[in-house]
Amino acid sequence: MLRSALLCFSLALLSGCATMADRLRGSLTPLSGQAYAVVSLAGRAFNPDSATLGLTISNAQGREAAQDIASLTTDTVFGEEGMSPAEGKLVLLTLPPGDYRLSSVWAHWVEDGVFGADMKIKQFKLNAPFHLEPNETVYLGEVWVDMSFLPEVALRDERKRDFGHMRRIWKVEDLSAVQIRPLNQVLPARP
Repeated sequence: MLRSALLCFSLALLSGCATMADRLRGSLTPLSGQAYAVVSLAGRAFNPDSATLGLTISNAQGREAAQDIASLTTDTVFGEEGMSPAEGKLVLLTLPPGDYRLSSVWAHWVEDGVFGADMKIKQFKLNAPFHLEPNETVYLGEVWVDMSFLPEVALRDERKRDFGHMRRIWKVEDLSAVQIRPLNQVLPARP
């Protein structure tokens, strides 16, 4: 009896672990009236086993609209066959149409110090706007975080690798409808 109950419980847990390929079923077409934003969240750390990254998307009113995280230990962006993978995650965000911005990126990691391990935390405030039309999928590029002596964030276009990941891992063959609009940091006006 206990064995049957444990088996049922285990199956119930596993059924909730659908892969992105299962979820998308070969198509990057969002539900009617929604939009998809695709962005890779990747980085580099001296000790990737302890590094985690996160991003926050804000709507036009400045309220949080979406968040996601990537672990450099468990998440990988694989790219095309034969490409070197990147430590991080290809993120798919489902959002209502409208104006948004990548408002912040954070990282935390462990560095070996003179007196033992030090937990490091860094948050980067950004202002990288983007717009989503109804029923469209937009590729926003890569948010790259370098967790070295001078941590920094960069917005880059890694479409060859990321589109390869969508084909190989997400099992989406036709990417012709994906709009390519890489994020750009908008700097504040100087006085």
